[in-house]
Amino acid sequence: MVIKYWNFITNFIFTLFILIGVINFNGAQAQLLCSNYTNADGDITFIDGSSGISTACNLTPESMTINLHFIGLCTAEPTIANFRTACSSIFTSNAGESKTITTTTSANLMNDVTLTEGSYTHAAILIKNNIGYTVKKKFSPARSGKTGTGEWCWTLDGETTTVNSNFAQRSTWIAECGVEAPATLGTHTSNQNAIWSEASGNRFDNYETGTTASTSWTVYLLKADETINTGTPGNYGSFGTASYFLGIQKFNTAVSITPKTANLDVGFRLEDTFSVETKLNAGTQYIPRFGLGGFEFKVLASE
Repeated sequence: MVIKYWNFITNFIFTLFILIGVINFNGAQAQLLCSNYTNADGDITFIDGSSGISTACNLTPESMTINLHFIGLCTAEPTIANFRTACSSIFTSNAGESKTITTTTSANLMNDVTLTEGSYTHAAILIKNNIGYTVKKKFSPARSGKTGTGEWCWTLDGETTTVNSNFAQRSTWIAECGVEAPATLGTHTSNQNAIWSEASGNRFDNYETGTTASTSWTVYLLKADETINTGTPGNYGSFGTASYFLGIQKFNTAVSITPKTANLDVGFRLEDTFSVETKLNAGTQYIPRFGLGGFEFKVLASE
Protein backbone atom coordinates (compact mmCIF):
# COMPACT_ATOMS: atom_id res chain seq x y z
CA MET A 1 0.00 0.00 0.00
CA VAL A 2 1.32 3.44 -0.94
CA ILE A 3 0.64 6.11 1.66
CA LYS A 4 0.50 9.70 0.44
CA TYR A 5 1.07 12.55 2.88
CA TRP A 6 0.11 15.97 1.54
CA ASN A 7 2.09 18.71 3.25
CA PHE A 8 3.48 16.02 5.49
CA ILE A 9 5.31 17.58 8.40
CA THR A 10 8.71 16.07 8.97
CA ASN A 11 9.40 17.19 12.51
CA PHE A 12 13.06 17.43 13.41
CA ILE A 13 13.35 16.91 17.15
CA PHE A 14 16.80 18.09 18.15
CA THR A 15 17.35 16.10 21.33
CA LEU A 16 20.06 14.04 22.91
CA PHE A 17 19.65 10.74 21.10
CA ILE A 18 22.62 8.49 21.75
CA LEU A 19 22.77 6.85 18.39
CA ILE A 20 26.01 6.30 16.57
CA GLY A 21 29.63 6.51 17.56
CA VAL A 22 31.21 9.95 17.56
CA ILE A 23 32.64 10.75 14.15
CA ASN A 24 35.94 12.50 14.79
CA PHE A 25 36.17 14.66 11.67
CA ASN A 26 39.23 16.71 12.52
CA GLY A 27 41.66 14.08 13.78
CA ALA A 28 42.01 15.49 17.29
CA GLN A 29 41.21 11.97 18.51
CA ALA A 30 39.26 13.17 21.53
CA GLN A 31 37.80 10.11 23.20
CA LEU A 32 37.46 11.44 26.75
CA LEU A 33 34.39 13.16 28.19
CA CYS A 34 34.85 16.62 29.67
CA SER A 35 31.93 15.80 31.98
CA ASN A 36 34.20 13.29 33.73
CA TYR A 37 36.66 16.10 34.52
CA THR A 38 34.65 18.69 36.45
CA ASN A 39 34.66 20.28 39.90
CA ALA A 40 31.73 20.73 42.30
CA ASP A 41 30.58 23.81 40.35
CA GLY A 42 30.55 21.92 37.06
CA ASP A 43 33.59 23.73 35.64
CA ILE A 44 35.76 21.69 33.27
CA THR A 45 39.04 20.76 34.95
CA PHE A 46 40.59 18.78 32.08
CA ILE A 47 44.07 20.05 31.24
CA ASP A 48 46.96 19.03 29.02
CA GLY A 49 48.41 16.22 31.12
CA SER A 50 45.13 14.91 32.56
CA SER A 51 45.39 11.89 30.28
CA GLY A 52 48.10 10.12 28.37
CA ILE A 53 45.58 9.35 25.63
CA SER A 54 44.67 12.81 24.36
CA THR A 55 45.01 16.54 25.03
CA ALA A 56 41.29 16.94 24.22
CA CYS A 57 37.98 15.99 25.77
CA ASN A 58 34.48 15.81 24.30
CA LEU A 59 31.79 18.31 25.26
CA THR A 60 28.30 19.51 24.32
CA PRO A 61 28.14 22.69 22.18
CA GLU A 62 25.60 25.47 22.48
CA SER A 63 24.47 24.84 18.91
CA MET A 64 25.33 23.17 15.62
CA THR A 65 24.28 24.42 12.18
CA ILE A 66 23.97 22.07 9.21
CA ASN A 67 22.81 22.54 5.64
CA LEU A 68 20.39 19.71 4.95
CA HIS A 69 19.88 18.34 1.41
CA PHE A 70 18.32 14.89 1.68
CA ILE A 71 16.86 12.42 4.17
CA GLY A 72 15.52 9.10 2.96
CA LEU A 73 14.20 5.84 4.36
CA CYS A 74 15.34 2.67 2.66
CA THR A 75 14.15 -0.95 2.63
CA ALA A 76 17.69 -2.20 1.96
CA GLU A 77 21.18 -0.81 2.38
CA PRO A 78 21.78 1.97 -0.17
CA THR A 79 25.07 2.92 -1.79
CA ILE A 80 26.67 6.20 -2.75
CA ALA A 81 25.54 5.60 -6.33
CA ASN A 82 21.88 4.82 -5.63
CA PHE A 83 20.83 6.36 -2.29
CA ARG A 84 18.56 8.93 -3.98
CA THR A 85 16.67 6.26 -5.95
CA ALA A 86 16.89 3.33 -3.53
CA CYS A 87 15.54 5.38 -0.61
CA SER A 88 12.15 7.07 -0.30
CA SER A 89 12.72 10.76 0.30
CA ILE A 90 11.17 12.32 3.39
CA PHE A 91 13.06 15.56 2.75
CA THR A 92 14.81 16.88 -0.36
CA SER A 93 16.23 20.31 -1.09
CA ASN A 94 18.56 20.89 -4.02
CA ALA A 95 19.67 24.23 -2.62
CA GLY A 96 19.77 22.91 0.93
CA GLU A 97 18.10 24.25 4.06
CA SER A 98 20.14 25.59 6.93
CA LYS A 99 19.06 24.32 10.34
CA THR A 100 20.53 25.34 13.67
CA ILE A 101 20.31 22.55 16.24
CA THR A 102 20.30 22.97 20.00
CA THR A 103 19.47 20.53 22.77
CA THR A 104 16.00 22.01 23.26
CA THR A 105 14.71 23.25 19.90
CA SER A 106 12.76 21.63 17.07
CA ALA A 107 11.87 22.71 13.54
CA ASN A 108 9.34 21.72 10.91
CA LEU A 109 10.17 21.01 7.28
CA MET A 110 7.29 20.82 4.84
CA ASN A 111 7.38 18.24 2.06
CA ASP A 112 4.87 16.18 0.11
CA VAL A 113 5.92 12.65 0.98
CA THR A 114 4.90 9.33 -0.52
CA LEU A 115 5.94 6.23 1.41
CA THR A 116 5.07 2.62 0.79
CA GLU A 117 3.69 0.80 3.83
CA GLY A 118 6.27 -1.55 5.28
CA SER A 119 9.52 -1.81 7.21
CA TYR A 120 12.47 0.43 6.49
CA THR A 121 15.82 -0.97 7.58
CA HIS A 122 18.13 1.90 6.64
CA ALA A 123 18.24 5.67 6.38
CA ALA A 124 20.41 8.03 4.34
CA ILE A 125 21.15 11.67 5.08
CA LEU A 126 23.06 14.16 2.93
CA ILE A 127 24.34 17.43 4.38
CA LYS A 128 26.90 19.99 3.24
CA ASN A 129 30.36 19.35 4.60
CA ASN A 130 30.35 22.88 6.04
CA ILE A 131 29.26 22.51 9.67
CA GLY A 132 29.01 25.45 12.06
CA TYR A 133 28.95 25.34 15.85
CA THR A 134 29.13 27.56 18.91
CA VAL A 135 30.61 26.74 22.33
CA LYS A 136 30.73 28.55 25.69
CA LYS A 137 32.25 26.75 28.68
CA LYS A 138 33.69 27.56 32.10
CA PHE A 139 37.05 26.04 33.05
CA SER A 140 39.13 25.61 36.18
CA PRO A 141 41.91 26.62 36.31
CA ALA A 142 41.63 29.62 34.00
CA ARG A 143 42.67 29.22 30.35
CA SER A 144 44.10 31.56 27.74
CA GLY A 145 42.68 31.99 24.25
CA LYS A 146 43.68 34.13 21.30
CA THR A 147 44.30 37.27 23.37
CA GLY A 148 42.58 36.94 26.77
CA THR A 149 42.73 34.85 29.93
CA GLY A 150 39.95 33.75 32.27
CA GLU A 151 37.72 30.89 33.38
CA TRP A 152 35.24 31.39 30.51
CA CYS A 153 36.24 30.32 27.00
CA TRP A 154 34.18 30.47 23.80
CA THR A 155 34.15 30.27 20.03
CA LEU A 156 35.15 33.17 17.79
CA ASP A 157 34.16 33.38 14.14
CA GLY A 158 36.57 31.37 12.04
CA GLU A 159 37.37 28.29 9.98
CA THR A 160 38.96 25.52 12.04
CA THR A 161 41.15 24.16 9.25
CA THR A 162 43.13 27.45 9.19
CA VAL A 163 44.17 27.16 12.86
CA ASN A 164 47.75 26.28 13.77
CA SER A 165 47.70 25.15 17.40
CA ASN A 166 51.38 25.93 17.96
CA PHE A 167 51.78 28.79 20.43
CA ALA A 168 53.90 30.74 17.96
CA GLN A 169 50.87 30.81 15.63
CA ARG A 170 48.47 32.20 18.22
CA SER A 171 47.26 34.83 15.75
CA THR A 172 45.48 32.03 13.85
CA TRP A 173 43.52 30.85 16.90
CA ILE A 174 39.73 31.17 16.98
CA ALA A 175 38.97 30.56 20.66
CA GLU A 176 38.90 33.34 23.25
CA CYS A 177 38.90 33.36 27.05
CA GLY A 178 37.97 35.93 29.68
CA VAL A 179 36.84 36.55 33.24
CA GLU A 180 33.15 36.90 32.34
CA ALA A 181 30.88 34.82 30.12
CA PRO A 182 30.60 36.40 26.66
CA ALA A 183 27.47 38.31 25.65
CA THR A 184 27.69 36.89 22.13
CA LEU A 185 29.37 33.89 20.56
CA GLY A 186 31.23 33.54 17.31
CA THR A 187 30.78 30.50 15.09
CA HIS A 188 33.42 27.95 14.24
CA THR A 189 33.03 26.50 10.76
CA SER A 190 34.66 23.36 9.45
CA ASN A 191 34.99 22.46 5.77
CA GLN A 192 36.49 18.99 5.77
CA ASN A 193 37.95 17.33 2.68
CA ALA A 194 38.84 14.19 4.65
CA ILE A 195 37.98 12.84 8.10
CA TRP A 196 39.94 10.99 10.74
CA SER A 197 39.07 7.34 10.23
CA GLU A 198 39.66 4.55 12.70
CA ALA A 199 38.17 2.15 10.12
CA SER A 200 40.95 3.12 7.71
CA GLY A 201 43.68 2.54 10.27
CA ASN A 202 43.67 5.79 12.29
CA ARG A 203 44.44 8.14 9.46
CA PHE A 204 42.66 10.70 7.29
CA ASP A 205 40.39 9.16 4.68
CA ASN A 206 37.07 9.69 2.88
CA TYR A 207 34.94 7.49 5.14
CA GLU A 208 34.38 6.19 8.65
CA THR A 209 32.28 3.33 10.01
CA GLY A 210 31.04 2.28 13.41
CA THR A 211 28.74 0.02 15.37
CA THR A 212 26.94 0.49 18.67
CA ALA A 213 24.36 -1.54 20.58
CA SER A 214 21.55 0.11 18.61
CA THR A 215 22.88 0.72 15.11
CA SER A 216 25.68 0.55 12.57
CA TRP A 217 26.63 3.40 10.28
CA THR A 218 28.99 4.68 7.61
CA VAL A 219 29.76 8.28 6.72
CA TYR A 220 31.38 9.33 3.42
CA LEU A 221 32.79 12.56 2.05
CA LEU A 222 31.40 13.29 -1.41
CA LYS A 223 32.31 15.72 -4.17
CA ALA A 224 29.86 18.20 -5.68
CA ASP A 225 28.67 15.57 -8.16
CA GLU A 226 27.90 13.23 -5.22
CA THR A 227 30.70 10.78 -6.00
CA ILE A 228 33.30 9.78 -3.43
CA ASN A 229 36.00 12.36 -2.72
CA THR A 230 39.30 10.70 -3.57
CA GLY A 231 42.83 11.05 -2.26
CA THR A 232 45.69 9.11 -0.69
CA PRO A 233 44.69 7.72 2.72
CA GLY A 234 46.75 9.37 5.44
CA ASN A 235 47.60 12.43 3.32
CA TYR A 236 44.94 15.07 4.01
CA GLY A 237 46.30 17.47 1.37
CA SER A 238 45.93 14.87 -1.39
CA PHE A 239 42.13 14.85 -1.14
CA GLY A 240 40.12 17.00 -3.51
CA THR A 241 37.49 19.52 -2.53
CA ALA A 242 34.54 17.84 -0.84
CA SER A 243 30.99 19.19 -0.80
CA TYR A 244 28.87 16.77 1.25
CA PHE A 245 28.74 14.29 4.08
CA LEU A 246 26.61 11.23 3.29
CA GLY A 247 25.56 9.20 6.30
CA ILE A 248 24.04 5.73 5.88
CA GLN A 249 22.59 4.08 8.96
CA LYS A 250 21.23 0.60 9.56
CA PHE A 251 18.44 0.38 12.15
CA ASN A 252 18.60 -2.55 14.53
CA THR A 253 14.86 -2.06 14.87
CA ALA A 254 13.27 -1.22 11.53
CA VAL A 255 11.09 1.87 11.12
CA SER A 256 7.55 0.68 10.45
CA ILE A 257 5.29 2.77 8.19
CA THR A 258 1.56 2.03 8.43
CA PRO A 259 -1.62 3.88 7.40
CA LYS A 260 -1.71 5.25 10.95
CA THR A 261 1.76 6.82 10.76
CA ALA A 262 1.32 10.55 11.35
CA ASN A 263 4.81 11.81 12.10
CA LEU A 264 8.47 11.07 11.53
CA ASP A 265 10.95 12.39 14.06
CA VAL A 266 14.62 12.77 13.17
CA GLY A 267 16.87 13.39 16.16
CA PHE A 268 20.42 14.72 16.06
CA ARG A 269 22.75 14.15 18.95
CA LEU A 270 24.81 17.02 20.38
CA GLU A 271 25.79 15.63 23.77
CA ASP A 272 29.54 14.97 24.05
CA THR A 273 30.06 15.03 20.28
CA PHE A 274 32.33 18.09 20.02
CA SER A 275 35.69 18.70 21.69
CA VAL A 276 38.08 21.17 23.23
CA GLU A 277 41.84 20.84 23.08
CA THR A 278 44.05 22.30 25.80
CA LYS A 279 47.70 23.06 25.08
CA LEU A 280 50.27 23.61 27.85
CA ASN A 281 52.90 26.28 27.22
CA ALA A 282 55.24 27.69 29.88
CA GLY A 283 52.88 26.68 32.69
CA THR A 284 49.73 28.17 31.09
CA GLN A 285 46.85 26.16 29.63
CA TYR A 286 45.78 27.48 26.21
CA ILE A 287 42.76 26.75 24.00
CA PRO A 288 43.43 27.36 20.28
CA ARG A 289 39.98 26.23 19.06
CA PHE A 290 37.06 23.95 19.75
CA GLY A 291 36.80 20.77 17.69
CA LEU A 292 34.16 19.48 15.32
CA GLY A 293 32.55 16.24 16.37
CA GLY A 294 30.01 14.82 13.94
CA PHE A 295 26.40 14.48 12.99
CA GLU A 296 24.39 11.65 14.49
CA PHE A 297 20.76 10.98 13.69
CA LYS A 298 17.84 8.73 14.53
CA VAL A 299 14.49 8.23 12.81
CA LEU A 300 11.31 7.37 14.73
CA ALA A 301 7.81 6.87 13.33
CA SER A 302 4.77 7.68 15.46
CA GLU A 303 1.00 7.57 15.04
